[in-house]
Amino acid sequence: MKAIIITLLIVGGIGVGLWKVSSERRAEVLAKNEAIRQERASAERNERVEFFGEAGLDPEITWTPTGLGYIIYERGTGMRPAAGAEVTFNYIVKLKDGTEVDRTKEPIDARIGQMISGVSAGLQLIQVGGRALLFIPPKLGYGSQAFGSIPPDSGLLFEVELVRE
Repeated sequence: MKAIIITLLIVGGIGVGLWKVSSERRAEVLAKNEAIRQERASAERNERVEFFGEAGLDPEITWTPTGLGYIIYERGTGMRPAAGAEVTFNYIVKLKDGTEVDRTKEPIDARIGQMISGVSAGLQLIQVGGRALLFIPPKLGYGSQAFGSIPPDSGLLFEVELVRE
């Protein structure tokens, strides 16, 4: 009987010891994951300020996993355009300092997927009659290439209005 009680105490002690080690390890892993999350959030914040100025920190902006930010002013009505759809839209393009670098004089026709990827993705978020402000990082815009009066590695503020699909 004594051997059973001693065995239970030893096994019980090992279990408590393992539980303590396990909970300490879990706390270490959680702390490490939180540090990584905070580091990523800080890097995203810094990148948004770099590309869009303080406007990139607006809490109304929704950010996609690809880095596209958007604010929907009007959703519009009907179906959203799908990849490959022919659309007609208006746009105004500004740099982070507010400098307007391009705008449509009349609505233009283009195919979703055959324009910069940030605009293609952004137009798919609204319906006909919809308007949105897109925060397009360089990787979804013109990248490291200059384009007209747009310097290389520029974040773009694209105001778009979908006229027709």
